[in-house]
Amino acid sequence: MKFTRRTVASTMLLAAVAAGAPFVSQAQAPGEPFRIGAILALSGPAAVFGVPAERALRVLFDSLGPKGIAGHPVVFTAYDSEGNTTKAAQLFRRLAENDNVHLVLGPSTSGEALVVVPLANQMEIPNISFGGAEAITKPVTPYVYATSPTDRMVVENLLTEFRDKKLTKLGLIYSLDAFGQSGGTIAKELAGQYGVTIAAEETFGPQDTNMTPQLLRMRNSQPQALLVWSGNPGPSIVMRNAVEMGLNIPMFASYASGSRAFLQQTGPAAEGAFVPSYRIVAPETLSDSDPLKQPLIAFAKQYRERWNAEADQTSGHAYDVLLMLNEAFAAMKGPLTRKSLRDALENVRFNGANGPRRLTAQDHRGLDKTSVVMMQAKGGRWFAVQK
Repeated sequence: MKFTRRTVASTMLLAAVAAGAPFVSQAQAPGEPFRIGAILALSGPAAVFGVPAERALRVLFDSLGPKGIAGHPVVFTAYDSEGNTTKAAQLFRRLAENDNVHLVLGPSTSGEALVVVPLANQMEIPNISFGGAEAITKPVTPYVYATSPTDRMVVENLLTEFRDKKLTKLGLIYSLDAFGQSGGTIAKELAGQYGVTIAAEETFGPQDTNMTPQLLRMRNSQPQALLVWSGNPGPSIVMRNAVEMGLNIPMFASYASGSRAFLQQTGPAAEGAFVPSYRIVAPETLSDSDPLKQPLIAFAKQYRERWNAEADQTSGHAYDVLLMLNEAFAAMKGPLTRKSLRDALENVRFNGANGPRRLTAQDHRGLDKTSVVMMQAKGGRWFAVQK
């Protein structure tokens, strides 16, 4: 990861926000409220993603004070999608038509996000999604942006790790939903480019509760490592089943598992597992040379004091949203409208919790595979793997 003079400015801004300092931009005259809506899974299985994001957004927006962003007081409205695609679409329309928001954040999961994409473009409302599936922003559509690195970037990060560890025979198991199938397909597509062979491929339904039959078939192929690509609780079940049957090989999971909730659900079976994750999950374990270490530690402290809980992976999405908006307001031309905000987001450049971000008309995420760092589970905690 390269950190430039712009990196220093963004890092200082991160530290200022985490410390509760006012958010400053010169682009807009004060006055009109900046109405932000969010569609997040605040209940149900996907709440492990939605709740930390909603909490972090409230911490960060509250820290802005009455002047908000560039003098525009922030009015924040969050609704619970329950991880349901139909409800996510209904709530998007409610935010757009009834709440008259300038911007919609979320949804939390890829399946919900893919349903929202056509609505955002049809209704011409900027949407910053938290979903990771590549199809959310590829092909690029006018009004949809995303904070998360794509599953392709994370697969590339994982395959680089396999190559470095000389793990050439991989067992791949993924869920039969939008997120699982996208990541599984990309892993199969890219594996050969990294000298990795998919020795065994298995799938499971999102509601399945026992993956032992798939793992027994997989063991016959003698893979050197196992990659499970799914949202919760699939990876927890796979790893517990693997331990029960004595499948003693390195375990890797997607970035959906980079959370404390995953460690709690998986228990001792998670010991030694690897995930490519966001820095916010364990900022205190980052290298001292990482300029994001101290600002993220400061934000994690503020989050802990507010909610009596630890910041988790989607907290980093919220962190980056605030930086994106500050940069966008600085670049905005004319008064605050949905279109002027959309146009300004396309010129955002900063270094945030999810890594260096360089948005363009051709790239509405602006990230690469360095956006995540490899974490390993030890003693019920995540630790950044030092290179």
